[in-house]
Amino acid sequence: MFDFLPITQMLEGISDLLGFEVSLELIAAFVLALAVVIYLAASLRKRNTSMRNTRQRRRIVKELLIKAIEQRSTFEITFNSADMQGRELSGTCSSIDDDMVIVDTELAHSLQSWIGESVDVSFKLTYKDIANYYRFPSEILGTRDRPQKVSIELTLPPHILPAQKRNFMRITPQPDHMLGMGLWALQPGEPLPLNSTTLGSAALSYRPGKLTQCSLLNLSAGGLRMEVPRELLRQLPTGLTLESQLLCLLLLRAPGSDDLMPFWLVCRVVSLAEDLETLSNVIISAKFKAWALSDAGSSSITWFPAGKSGEVTPLASWVLRHHLEQGRIQE
Repeated sequence: MFDFLPITQMLEGISDLLGFEVSLELIAAFVLALAVVIYLAASLRKRNTSMRNTRQRRRIVKELLIKAIEQRSTFEITFNSADMQGRELSGTCSSIDDDMVIVDTELAHSLQSWIGESVDVSFKLTYKDIANYYRFPSEILGTRDRPQKVSIELTLPPHILPAQKRNFMRITPQPDHMLGMGLWALQPGEPLPLNSTTLGSAALSYRPGKLTQCSLLNLSAGGLRMEVPRELLRQLPTGLTLESQLLCLLLLRAPGSDDLMPFWLVCRVVSLAEDLETLSNVIISAKFKAWALSDAGSSSITWFPAGKSGEVTPLASWVLRHHLEQGRIQE
């Protein structure tokens, strides 16, 4: 049987020392109160730490977005919903505040159905000539139709994550491998040509040493980047805006041989930007939708859709072989 006498004697001694009666109930209440105080202090410390971390993340978010405004980075907005999946918008960030990010696009008009859509946003920043890619989740709060542009209002993200933007190797073809280029504007819904003889002359052309109305800056399996003098854009009959479609002919030389590889590419314009050095050229980024690889000297065109990730498989092979060949030359 448990002997309570030592506990009773201890409580009487504590009571004599403190000058008031101390009971087990009082000690239990004190211990409980102390536990509550410790719990509240720990919760407050955790909350303060969380608030500091939130403020720090918010500061980092704003610093990155301010840097994007300074560098005029292109923001690519991808819709997440099943109804809008695959739809993309593109523009530059013009301003931020405590709750909102404003991205200005060159669209002619916006759609009310965009409001409330969940989107992923990606952009690039350059530090000491090194490209760094970022992405963040957001939601479209509203749109503003303005003269010659549409501003997209996005929720300010709680965080911005690093990302690897490109899915495909991107190269700048060597001059002796780029034998020619032609561009045609495609009307919405226009059937793709099945024979090059029906096309007529290209709206813009590049022929080495003879004519430079457009220049290829870089190329990957999924898209290309080119430069066109601003005054020549009017030669495209439909004009050029985001979401415009172009038909592009690339005359490439097969690496390691003199064989000609005529690539026909249906391209969707995803970005338009000024060359900040000259201010007289427009830099056009486009993604591939369909492709054909004709035999040299043949006028027939047999079309294939771009792959699931937008890739053109024979072009991916050409880019890799070109890259490896250039590596061997440099060695």
